[in-house]
Amino acid sequence: MALLTDDCDLNETYMRTMLGGNGDYYIELRDKKDGLFESKCIRISTSGGNAPINVKIAVANLYRAMEEAGLNEY
Repeated sequence: MALLTDDCDLNETYMRTMLGGNGDYYIELRDKKDGLFESKCIRISTSGGNAPINVKIAVANLYRAMEEAGLNEY
């Protein structure tokens, strides 16, 4: 199950991370509003891109931690 936000008494928002086949990382936020889910996803490129190297490493570590906890699936 994806990570449910700690303000779940106010919002039903989930987060998960994904590793693309291209080696890039994706962070998805999924909000439930009026019974429907809306998703926003951002891409962190590992080859080039706008993110500094420390951010890329942090996102990779977040992905690994969430994988170990089983939080990258819905």
